[in-house]
Amino acid sequence: MKSELTYTLITKDKVHELDINRMYFLMDESYDHVTRKIFEKDLFAKDYVGIMTHEGVIHGFTTYAVNPHNSGTDTYNILFSGDTIISPDYWGSQILLESWSRTVGTLMSKDPDKKWYWYLLSKGHRTYMYLPLFFADYYPSPFETKDASFKMIADKCSTLFYGDQYIQEEGVVKFTENLGALKKELIEATYKKKKSTFASFFLEKNPGFYKGDELVCVSEISRENMIRNARKCVIEGIENPLI
Repeated sequence: MKSELTYTLITKDKVHELDINRMYFLMDESYDHVTRKIFEKDLFAKDYVGIMTHEGVIHGFTTYAVNPHNSGTDTYNILFSGDTIISPDYWGSQILLESWSRTVGTLMSKDPDKKWYWYLLSKGHRTYMYLPLFFADYYPSPFETKDASFKMIADKCSTLFYGDQYIQEEGVVKFTENLGALKKELIEATYKKKKSTFASFFLEKNPGFYKGDELVCVSEISRENMIRNARKCVIEGIENPLI
């Protein structure tokens, strides 16, 4: 029976060197062209790190930044998800869904009077799948996106973060320097899922994913827009913050 993972949310300054070594190892297992320098630069540009462990060993992690590059406004905050990885041994585990949602609730509790939007870069179909798993409405979607502000925020933030590396008409960030691409076996896994509505749509929108191109995604984080267990966990995070 697969062992259960424990999730802990910490600020980036509490990440130890040994933790960084293990986290980089997990990234290197799944992605090509991710150097230690690139990895650490991304890590320390974030505000929080969520780590998933068993008996003290990290088997997954995700990072969060709130309003990077002053992307928030007087009316809304931007939550930017950075590197996210979980060991293949734990694929299918619900811990990432539940812990991410509780973290979101925790952050929302710190500034409850503003709207919150999730800004996500997706270089693989597994990451894109979090959108239909978490949200009723999101951008881009194989169905009609009801909230037109999602694309506006996607364009605004992407231009702010990446300049002309963001191809607005495609909704994709194409890095001039390779910052990481999926391993061959994970690329093949995406193509094998192309009969799926969501994987097929992802491939249509981001055909250069295998090179490390990133599809820009946005949704509103709210009780009304979140669905299934994600909504329940967000409410738990609001009422009982992790930190």
